[in-house]
Amino acid sequence: MKLFIIYGRQLDLFNGSNVHAIEVFNNLQNLGVDVFLFSKSSENGNFKNSNIIEVPSTHFQFPFANYLNIFIYQLALFSYLSYYSIKIKPDLFYTRLAGNSISSSIVSSLLKITQVGEVNGLTIDEMIIQGSSKLNIKIARLIENINFNGCSKLVAVTSGVKKGLMDLYSIPESKIVVINNGANTDLFTPMEKNKVKWELNLDTSLYYVCFVGNLVSWQGVEYLIKAAPLILKECADVRFMVVGDGIMKKEWMQLADNLGLSEKFFFTGRISYEKVPMYINASDICVAPFIRERNSKIGLSALKTYEYLACGKPLVASGIPGVKDLIEVSGGGISVTPEDPEELAAAVIKLLPDENARSLMGDKGCRYVVENHSWHSVARKVLAVCNDVIKSN
Repeated sequence: MKLFIIYGRQLDLFNGSNVHAIEVFNNLQNLGVDVFLFSKSSENGNFKNSNIIEVPSTHFQFPFANYLNIFIYQLALFSYLSYYSIKIKPDLFYTRLAGNSISSSIVSSLLKITQVGEVNGLTIDEMIIQGSSKLNIKIARLIENINFNGCSKLVAVTSGVKKGLMDLYSIPESKIVVINNGANTDLFTPMEKNKVKWELNLDTSLYYVCFVGNLVSWQGVEYLIKAAPLILKECADVRFMVVGDGIMKKEWMQLADNLGLSEKFFFTGRISYEKVPMYINASDICVAPFIRERNSKIGLSALKTYEYLACGKPLVASGIPGVKDLIEVSGGGISVTPEDPEELAAAVIKLLPDENARSLMGDKGCRYVVENHSWHSVARKVLAVCNDVIKSN
């Protein structure tokens, strides 16, 4: 099979969507698929590969420049896909769909190339939350209707996304397959905790509670910060690591400072993908305090939750659909009410002194993710969908 993965962002490994694209690409290659990955041009040279094709993009910065940047990129993507489709003759496009990208659907239609779409969220709902204009929302809905109807199959990352596609766009259930995210179980694997602490210059006598992720509002890190005084009251020997970067970093650092917690919180800033497992393994408990907004309706298949469990760490996370299901089926942690710092604190306090419970949860979670949610298994599921579509066409 010759397969084009079409991903409309720059490649780096500092956010979940990029990890997803790279891991699916790498693991499909490992399965023997002749796969090409199309992405936005980037200065990052870590992924130079003859099968990674970077499409030129612009970054003008002036009023309404974003519209021009999108238009220029879509025109370039249309040209690149057309040229390489004629040259390589792919059997199928596997496209990460978005409300501002339509080129793959146009090329797919013009050149009669089957397309499978990957849907990771409901763009319209996200735009409403972000306060986008009615005109932009109407345009996005039109583009998504064209994209969804132009695909032979849609891969939804959660059951909530699948339901949203059916409700918002009247997509038949038979056209949608749910494939959850995963973890790189070769990279995210249990390590000796004190050894990793020593390598990171962390105090081996302290407990550590860890959050990993893009520091944006829906991650809910403020609720971990608000829970910290309650946790410290019961266990003074605990410190909190916030691993990652994002637009909320300064605000959350200020919140920690306002609560007198600056010495208790360690904001690492951006950390390379390869080093993230060290911070997880240095921790005793990992948290994912997601907020309700944006998350409850479509559910979550958050990479961090699989990566925490793959490293053998107990997970304390908001009981959002998808995350709560993962905790229940794996036995790898405790789910708590979203946006409730007292309940979050109580779960952490319960686990910190109980090494046996933490170890048991960690073992169960690790075993479950390795068996069911490695990126290799995700790629196999994606490949099965693609093969079925090609056969049926």
